[in-house]
Parts: sequence; structure tokens; C-alpha cells
Amino acid sequence: MDKTLRSALVTVETPEEAVARLDRLHSDATTALRHALEHFLETREPPSPDERARFRYPEIRVSYEPEGLQPLVRRAFAKFPAPGVYATTITQPAAFRSYLLEQLRPLMNEYGATVEVGVSSEEIPYPYVFERGDELSREGVTAAELALFFPAPLLSAVGDEIADGSFQQAPGMARPLALFDAVRVDFSLRRLMHYTGG
Repeated sequence: MDKTLRSALVTVETPEEAVARLDRLHSDATTALRHALEHFLETREPPSPDERARFRYPEIRVSYEPEGLQPLVRRAFAKFPAPGVYATTITQPAAFRSYLLEQLRPLMNEYGATVEVGVSSEEIPYPYVFERGDELSREGVTAAELALFFPAPLLSAVGDEIADGSFQQAPGMARPLALFDAVRVDFSLRRLMHYTGG
């Protein structure tokens, strides 16, 4: 991953600003991926490495370093188990706006957490940028051909280890901010569309 993209985290002042930035970054990434796919279908010219670097989920990073005792919080959500840095990737931030705000407001207002938003290292699989997912089938291109040049869904990247309690945190790695990352959520949303005919 290009270090300049990965290090482009911006500190936000409010939960609303965080969600707006997540939405803008997600929209930019999915638009870039969609345009690159359309260009490929017309010309069979793959995206450049610089273009492909733009096909990434946004990331939110929350840092909590208390200057005293942690607040006593009785609710089951929007609380920190311990000081530290927490992060996750986000998909469809506009659809999850209310949920994200409900989580971020207490973290920022009650805990005084610092929130940063930027581009992650996790690529958005190409099927996840189309409404129905079958738009490519009529273009005479195979999934195998697209996977040569575009990020493709990998079941190995779709994990439940956080929710299952088997997540192993590596030294220096941020703690998980959510049970499921963006690629897992997108995978689940696509499965729902498939099974419901949506």
C-alpha cells in the first residue's frame, strides 16, 4: 500500500464530520473503481497501480488515552474496554449514518476520544460497486479476467474472528473498533441481495 495514502488520516472534530468524511472517501473509491471497470470493459486497458490504489475502503481510527479514571458506563455499546487505539474499515457510511453517529457521539463526547478518518489498505472488491452485481455478465468478460486487474472477493479476507472471540492482536496493531470490517459487511449485504432477489 502506498504509504502516502495510508498515512492520510485526518483528525475530525465532530462525529458528523467523521461520517461525512467516511462517506466522501467511500464515494470517491467506489466511483474510481466503477469508472476503471467501465474503461476496462470498453478498452480492455487495466487500471494503473496509482488508479488501483484509489479502490480502498475508508478507515476510522479512534484513540482513547484517558487522563485519569475511565468513565463508568453501563450501556453495552459505545464504550472502551481499555485505553488504546481502535480502528476499522467502513462501507456504505451513508446507509449506516445513524448507527455510526450513535456510536461515535459517546466516544467523543464522554470519553474525549480523538477520531481520525482516512484511506485504509483494504481494497474494495469490484462486484461490490454495482447495484445488482450482474451488470458485468453481458459484457463478455469473465470474473477470472477481471480478478487479474481488479480487487476480487476473497473468502479468506471475510472473517468472523473478532465476533467469534478468536482474534489475535499483533503487537503495535490497532484494536478492533467493530465486530465486522467493511469487506465482511459488503459480503453479507451481497449475500442478502442474492437470497432476496434485491
